[in-house]
Amino acid sequence: MHPGIQCCQMFLAMSFNFIVFKILFCVFKKKSIEMVDEHKLTKGNRNFNVFILWLPAFCDMVSTITLLFALYLTYASSYQMLRGSVIIFTAILSVPIFHRIPHVREITGIFLVMFGLTVVGVSDYFDKLEDDDAKETKNVIVGDVMVVSAQFISAIQGILEEKFLVDKNIPPLQAVGWEGILGFSSTALLLIPMYFIYVGEQFSNNAKGTLEDVLDAFVQIGNNWKILLATIVAICSIAVYNFCALTVGSELSATTRQVLDSVRTVIVWTISVCFFGQKFQYIQLIGFLLLLAGMAFYNNIGCSFLRNKCCPPKEVTGNQEEQK
Repeated sequence: MHPGIQCCQMFLAMSFNFIVFKILFCVFKKKSIEMVDEHKLTKGNRNFNVFILWLPAFCDMVSTITLLFALYLTYASSYQMLRGSVIIFTAILSVPIFHRIPHVREITGIFLVMFGLTVVGVSDYFDKLEDDDAKETKNVIVGDVMVVSAQFISAIQGILEEKFLVDKNIPPLQAVGWEGILGFSSTALLLIPMYFIYVGEQFSNNAKGTLEDVLDAFVQIGNNWKILLATIVAICSIAVYNFCALTVGSELSATTRQVLDSVRTVIVWTISVCFFGQKFQYIQLIGFLLLLAGMAFYNNIGCSFLRNKCCPPKEVTGNQEEQK
């Protein structure tokens, strides 16, 4: 486990978006200056104080490193499901900052997500009772708490990004690129003290027992083509993901972005159960279904159909029309 290196990989992937932005800017500018100002990928305020993006980059760094440590302590499926708590925090923070009052349907979705998260947390406890070789209950609980805490920080990041992109009218591609550059610089500096901070086996599995062992990480990547391939694929996918995430956040809202992001839980949960030895728990399945139901309610997916089926609109007869 190398949380610092993985965080650097994430920011490196994000910084590639800045190169793409500059290439597109030059290409469009050669064709016509109007095209630069009209195309979705380049239009907006391109001259701004880039250091305003350091704060969301810092939040991203803290939440990512915390999540990676949490993943070492808890299960991958529970880790992914508990990440849905970011919806709750984002919706709450949106009220004082954007004066965005959630609809009854959205509140229902948020409560379903909260209930689903509670069920997922309970499933970890039952999993330990049924399996003597499972992870230590204390570590699992600590990991779950770390995941939820990281999601609060991630919610702050999403709110800040939406505010800056909307208020400053920053092109999402350029914003992602600058966040990557600032975040990579900050994380690279953080790797120095992390190399010397001893935390023991509970939070680290490298030979030194420190928060991060940079040299060991590069040796592992160089000696195993599978790790190298996974690193390259991860960098490419992260670059695309962060651009799409910021675009959704600027066009719709930070809460909608987080809700859509949580849909990937179905893939992680299925793979974890099928290929990585995670025990199938019916209680976890219930929590998972509640999470999906909450996401569907929040996004108004199928709600109109259910409303028409359960409470069909009354047909107005000719006599009733005459009385009106």
